[in-house]
Amino acid sequence: MTHIDTSILGDIKAVKFNNQQVITAGLPTEQQFAQLAQAGIKTVINLIPNDNPNALKNEQQIVTQLGMNYHNISVDWQHPTKEDVEQFFSLMKQNGDAPVLVHCAANYRASAFYYLYQTTQSKAPSMADALMPWGDLQQSFAEYPQWQKLIEDVKQQYQAKQQ
Repeated sequence: MTHIDTSILGDIKAVKFNNQQVITAGLPTEQQFAQLAQAGIKTVINLIPNDNPNALKNEQQIVTQLGMNYHNISVDWQHPTKEDVEQFFSLMKQNGDAPVLVHCAANYRASAFYYLYQTTQSKAPSMADALMPWGDLQQSFAEYPQWQKLIEDVKQQYQAKQQ
């Protein structure tokens, strides 16, 4: 099993090394994508909508030229959906144990989606730990209630399936 060499990745915005196969982060620079490829990342899942002004132009081209797989799920910050989450779960399952970077603009979408994925795998850390990039969770959820609702809805759906 390949492990990610995290020693060269400390400068990436809001980076969180979840385990030896999964990094969540804010948007890497073009140079950081090259470092990610060197570090062993095989797949990049970008959760920033294509029309977002913060998106990196040509990200798909940059990533694929570096030999990594690229996927984009346009997650609307104001209206994240269960369909977005399901699409993400499907990509994570397809990816298997290959080292993956899940990113968005500031590691809010990415950490939330990965936390939800972990809850379906019975490997979930505490929400506070998983959503560390969010800072004060109560404050963040008060500001972004659509995200608290999505997280609660998805967790309920999967807990119901597991019983």
